Amino acid sequence: MTNMPDRSALILNMALAGQVLLKSDPRTIAVPDGAEGTLADEVLLAQAAPEAAELEYNRLFLNPIGVECYLWQSVYADQPRLLGPAHHSALDWFRRYGAEPQDPQEPADHLGLLLLFHARLIEADEPVETIDAFARDHIVWAAQFAAKLKQEARHPLYLALAREIESMCSDKSGAQAM
Repeated sequence: MTNMPDRSALILNMALAGQVLLKSDPRTIAVPDGAEGTLADEVLLAQAAPEAAELEYNRLFLNPIGVECYLWQSVYADQPRLLGPAHHSALDWFRRYGAEPQDPQEPADHLGLLLLFHARLIEADEPVETIDAFARDHIVWAAQFAAKLKQEARHPLYLALAREIESMCSDKSGAQAM
């Protein structure tokens, strides 16, 4: 990850980004001890005044008349299909490592879940080949998501999130990045 001092900072920021994508209320986001940078700062600011961030989350990701930024890998496939191949592949990865999404209604290819799992693989010192394979299978599309989020976001929290994901995706240092 560019501008990241070390592996543990990557893991913390990847886990934080995953939480931001999964939780509409910033007060429910636990900023990990040691997390630094703009995203961590913006989460803390949003926690002090959560209403605007929650409205923006709903506008970007849950709007019933038209979502601005889809959170599921399946939507970015050549033939979009929710609960399709990307969901099943992610679920297979999770189960192989003893993980299971907490909400059985949430598709497993949700970017928040994918980032949290990717951070888990890095933290567990999985082989570089394994981490790279997961990134190729399930993270490469995050750059497209980040570009769309950067274009659509109006709240500083989600602009910081877009930049963080973009930074993770732009680092080509192997298994330490996406």
